[in-house]
Amino acid sequence: MERLLKFHLVELNLPLRILILLEKAGIRTIGDLTKCQAKQLCKINGVGQLSVEKLTQALESMDLSLAK
Repeated sequence: MERLLKFHLVELNLPLRILILLEKAGIRTIGDLTKCQAKQLCKINGVGQLSVEKLTQALESMDLSLAK
């Protein structure tokens, strides 16, 4: 599990637009993403509720989730 958290976000097969926005915000790994709350992600310019839903689904497919 710990090794999985070190993987780059590309492993989640997300749209490139979302990957670029997260990278600019300093979120580069799956572990970085799991430390974020949905409301924090929505504060990133260009990331809306639909993007957060895609991120949540991608994490859930790996038995992970955003921070509560």
